[in-house]
Amino acid sequence: MFFLGLFEGHADPAACLVRDGKVIAYAEEERFLRNKHAFGLYPINAIKYCLNCVDISLSDISAVGIHWDIASFDNGTIASYFDELNSLFDVDEGTSRWQQSMLSSFTSKAVFNRHHFHWTKHFGSIDFPPIVGIPHHYAHAFQACFQSPFSSATCIVMDGSGDVDCTSIWKYENNAITKLFSRKIPHSLGWFYAAFTEFLGFEAYDGEYKVMGLASYGNCNENVRSKLNAILSPCDSNLYSLDPKYIHYGPHTYSKRFTDHLVELMGIQPRTPDQSLSQIHKDIAYEVQYLLESVVTHISDYAIQLTGIDNLCIGGGVGLNIKMNSALHRSTLVSDFFAHPLCSDGGAAQAAALVLGHRDNGNEVERLSTLALGPEYSDESIRKALDICKLPYQLSNNISLTAAQFISGGMVVGWFQGRMEAGPRALGQRSILADPRCVSSRDKVNAVIKFREDWRPFCPSIAEEFLDEYFDNYYNSPFMNNSFFATQKLKEIAPAIVHVDGTSRIQAVSKIHNPLYHSLLMSMNSIADLPILLNTSFNVKGEPIVMSPVDALRTFSASGMDCLCIGNYFLLKNHNISQNG
Repeated sequence: MFFLGLFEGHADPAACLVRDGKVIAYAEEERFLRNKHAFGLYPINAIKYCLNCVDISLSDISAVGIHWDIASFDNGTIASYFDELNSLFDVDEGTSRWQQSMLSSFTSKAVFNRHHFHWTKHFGSIDFPPIVGIPHHYAHAFQACFQSPFSSATCIVMDGSGDVDCTSIWKYENNAITKLFSRKIPHSLGWFYAAFTEFLGFEAYDGEYKVMGLASYGNCNENVRSKLNAILSPCDSNLYSLDPKYIHYGPHTYSKRFTDHLVELMGIQPRTPDQSLSQIHKDIAYEVQYLLESVVTHISDYAIQLTGIDNLCIGGGVGLNIKMNSALHRSTLVSDFFAHPLCSDGGAAQAAALVLGHRDNGNEVERLSTLALGPEYSDESIRKALDICKLPYQLSNNISLTAAQFISGGMVVGWFQGRMEAGPRALGQRSILADPRCVSSRDKVNAVIKFREDWRPFCPSIAEEFLDEYFDNYYNSPFMNNSFFATQKLKEIAPAIVHVDGTSRIQAVSKIHNPLYHSLLMSMNSIADLPILLNTSFNVKGEPIVMSPVDALRTFSASGMDCLCIGNYFLLKNHNISQNG
């Protein structure tokens, strides 16, 4: 039996195919359309990819899962909750429109009509599978727990909102999850962070990682801290309190994500996107990040005491905050830690399919070992693309060694291999790689390849067997969703991948799960005595990670990369290579 999970919503629409508890295929729509985040678009290309992976049609799918509580939209439960909110708060017109949009979008009739419209348009009049709604936070928690390495865990789900939940606590044991606590709209940690993402001049649901990176350049600012504590603070009764007048309810002159009350409270104008960053902006980022970590650590301590289980899982979009994850991992009550790398709503398309397979078929869910779940291209198809583009190339008999030689010689290399990785992090399938020993290489990647801010950190990939030489208090983190303090040895020999706060967001690479990339790291080690590479996503600013050979060739040609290793072929700029090898 095949189960399809879908997310079509505000950002990162995606599709996932599951069979026997195993993820067969997953992809985000943005990669096919070359439209970053593909806001509001239907994931039809991702669906077709998933079906084509196993040569089936939509009518062969047993059921389609979406992670919205359709039953609660149908029976008026969510409408009643919105009415309750509106009686307690002076709700602004924009929030009322959002409420009505949610209520009209996720009833069974609306869901049926919307999906069937797209399916009929692209697949014709065939037998369509049933559509099953799954409560939003249940889906996030299920995915985080059942794909974790743990048999029992405490789970915290945090996001903007899902149905009506914003934060929830779950207990995972005996192959089941149970909700123990929830904090509902408008008390949203995700919306709090999104508000300050836009206050600092970035785009919500895209620039949160910029705030996180900028925070390391800020200082403790008691004036800013006191103002933020008026908005959000930990407490005993409900774990934390958020005053919605600063985020949700009130006039929104500057942004949909925060009200004019926030501007008045902060005492400065919001930063415009083209305005230079001043110290106050860095201090605000620092204090926002500090407050998030403080509140979430408070939640974590309570949750672990509530469940009595010290393995901690994180789900929901807030789980993409690396610095927060690092703080949780260091918490004295946490024994072991897992933040799901596909914790956002797009990634939860995977959760929806896994839930259906487990519930309807009794399938045991496979533990997460790889995110290489997207399209793959043969050497033959790569060569055809090279010939069509009339680019000179050569064939390598050892592409890992070839790439290591170029990188250790100071080149910045595009690396295009195997199945495209899922999620926002490059994990050695679609990566731009450089020598971590050279700060100049890092600066080159920023300036003429990624075209991004020079204060943004870069991350290392490291062969997992060498972790203890270069990091303190680490665990095996293969998906680049946690950061650890670098040893003095790493700071001295690889400054390009150590952030200003002394940490590195690592990808620990396994010989079993990513053998070709591991081979590249070992080749680097044999040449430079360092099994580490600077690894960033294969894209330029404002574009999705590349998917196809043509995408890779276009990005390579339009940026300052020196070399492209694509399949078993390589291309060099400003070097003499005979045409067609």
